[in-house]
Amino acid sequence: MTYQFETEVEQVRNHCGYFPLEDWCLISAKGKDTFSFLQSQTTNDVLQMQIGQGQNSAVTDRQARLIANFSIHRMEEDEALILVETSLKDILLNHLESYHFREEVELTALNCRLLALQGPKSSLILEKVFENQNLPDKPNDTTQLTLGEHPINLIIKSLTGEEGQILCFPNELEDELTQLILKSDSPPIKVNEVAREVLRIEAGIPIYDTDMDKKNILPETGLEHTSVSYNKGCYIGQEVIARIKTYGAPNFALMGLTVEGVLTPPYNGTLKLGDKKIGTIKSSVRSVTLDKVITLAYLHKEHRSPDIEMEATIDGKPFKVKTCLLPFYQAQTRKDHSNKILHQALQLYKEQDDLNQPIALLRESIELDPKNADAYEALGVFLAKQDKLDEAISLMKRLVEINPQEIMAHTNLSVYYMKQNRIEDAEFEKAEATALQFEKAIEKNMAKKLKKKEEEQKKIEMEERVGMFKQVLEIDPQDQVANFGLGSIYLETGRYEEGLEPLKTVIEAHRDYSAAYLLLGKTWEKLSNREEAIEIYKQGIAAASKKGDLMPLKDMQNRMNQLLQSSP
Repeated sequence: MTYQFETEVEQVRNHCGYFPLEDWCLISAKGKDTFSFLQSQTTNDVLQMQIGQGQNSAVTDRQARLIANFSIHRMEEDEALILVETSLKDILLNHLESYHFREEVELTALNCRLLALQGPKSSLILEKVFENQNLPDKPNDTTQLTLGEHPINLIIKSLTGEEGQILCFPNELEDELTQLILKSDSPPIKVNEVAREVLRIEAGIPIYDTDMDKKNILPETGLEHTSVSYNKGCYIGQEVIARIKTYGAPNFALMGLTVEGVLTPPYNGTLKLGDKKIGTIKSSVRSVTLDKVITLAYLHKEHRSPDIEMEATIDGKPFKVKTCLLPFYQAQTRKDHSNKILHQALQLYKEQDDLNQPIALLRESIELDPKNADAYEALGVFLAKQDKLDEAISLMKRLVEINPQEIMAHTNLSVYYMKQNRIEDAEFEKAEATALQFEKAIEKNMAKKLKKKEEEQKKIEMEERVGMFKQVLEIDPQDQVANFGLGSIYLETGRYEEGLEPLKTVIEAHRDYSAAYLLLGKTWEKLSNREEAIEIYKQGIAAASKKGDLMPLKDMQNRMNQLLQSSP
């Protein structure tokens, strides 16, 4: 049996869903001191934002305990919008006002409606609603659109792990705007609270008062990856956050767990290994996408390595759990979705004689990624097979407009024109294709020569450094810097086998050297040893978590996720 919320989850993952965002609101900050004031109060660097950009941020107390998390969006030179959970609105306003003295900035909670669209086709739907208006595409970017004479603010924001937008508009526009969205050729489905919760947890997105609160120091929540700048000036709680980063990770921090069986663990349940408490359970749900129970949990740093299976108890009841990196679900880009649909179309073409379904899929692929040249080529070929040469020609012309250097488009145009007996046009396009091939061959040859020259010079410099490091190792074979330097050079120059030993030497002597794990994992990847790479990344992630090395930690997490997703 398929439940309604499961359909809604799948719709968001593959198409688009929408829902009123009644649990979020907007705060306006306006005045000549807006950004200097916010810079002194928030954890991220708001002065780096240009008009139309945004960022995740937070405010903390002097012990770095989390007061509120939110996102800030620069609308004008002296105007910002703050997107925050409604439950935090008054808390955030009161906190900011308590530090607001002579600064020229006005803070106001806005009376407006918010509507969220989430899914790979969400921006396509909005492009048709707001025709001829430019939509931003980077996370947290913002712009002001118009519907008739009414201004509507758009914020790029994922609440589900998928591409997402939030529309902010006057109350009286709600019905009209919703109807316009639903008039789309492929309208979005309305998403209920149950589906939203599943999507949120799959995406590893914590929410206040559920997964974190004022008792949590910010580094425990994982928000520091996106909400903290370590290069800006002082703010309340900055010293504590910086100290934790310098001297190690917090004892407990948010991570994912998968749970064997059908039962979801109790909220706020105590996770124990034997008699020792190792964590606290937060949001749990049965994942529609992964078909297993997943939970957000605060885990002790000794147990934050990924893919560790444990026979544990939660509030005294036995559970078999497995540690997991967040997010549980790695969202695909529109380009990824486009290529997936392209491959579906080609597979269908192999399996059946009817071209109509593959053609429909290819049109969908191009709609998702208008620069997908392979989809254009396949669609042109299929249309030509149906003798729809005019449409195939129009399609190739559109591809030439997108990329005038696309040789395939000119070649196909030549073929299609020839079929229409348009000899002159066919010869012209053939000549264009030939000329482009010739130009690319010359460019490739010149680039090859330049690259060779640069590589020769680089090789000389690298050999000099190798010689220097080897001299150091003759004196001290365990020297950390020299071994790491050798491993780095060998990785960069393709001498992967030689790079293993020095990097292993570093790790054996310095178990917390996160960067060495990262380089060794990369080296194993280059040697096509997936299992060794995953194992080293697991060890490195554990070491980086304990030490609080955010950059190598994130890189290793991403690389291991990619390797796990490519599992045979």
